[in-house]
Amino acid sequence: MSHMEDNENYLVELINEDGEKEMFEHLDTVTVDGNYYVICVPYLEEETDEIEEVVILKMVEDPENPDGSLLLPEEDEDILDKAYELFVERNEDEFDWTD
Repeated sequence: MSHMEDNENYLVELINEDGEKEMFEHLDTVTVDGNYYVICVPYLEEETDEIEEVVILKMVEDPENPDGSLLLPEEDEDILDKAYELFVERNEDEFDWTD
């Protein structure tokens, strides 16, 4: 998959399981079975036309902050497949899709 046009980046700083900060580019948010899934890619300082890895995170309420949300990894392969398919359908004109 490659970017067709240069859109404004939507950068999100996430904290990984080791407590380290990582930057991601938010591409889309889709709904599967009533839950929100954030589709993003690791942010690279150097611009590239090819995207090799898509990260799909489930948005859940933060129990410590009622106004906030957490993004957690989704482990269910069926849900990941559904979220990715929705992302592809919604963004078929945004990217050049290759298998």
